[in-house]
Amino acid sequence: MQVGFEKPSVGALCNSGKRLMQAFGHDTAEKVQDLLHYLDAAPTLADLSRSPPVLRNQFSEQSPPLFTVGKSGKGQVLFRPYGYRKGQTLRDIDSIDVISVGGSI
Repeated sequence: MQVGFEKPSVGALCNSGKRLMQAFGHDTAEKVQDLLHYLDAAPTLADLSRSPPVLRNQFSEQSPPLFTVGKSGKGQVLFRPYGYRKGQTLRDIDSIDVISVGGSI
């Protein structure tokens, strides 16, 4: 998928391993970087796993819906589909905007 960022500050954080480590520590920073690569490699939102070790979860049903991907413990990515149209299937979503990173699941 194409991975964009809702705010430039989130993009700057995610594109710098050093900033991620300063903000979250080594383990969480590594998990976040792995998750961003995982999102980038997936062709569509439907291709993301719904079971561990990487878990995709629909966080809210507002329009556009919010989703998370995460690994156990700390390290998750909150995002929404870019250019979402009501009724769009997960298979049709191939571009996202990251809203925030960090957190725990």
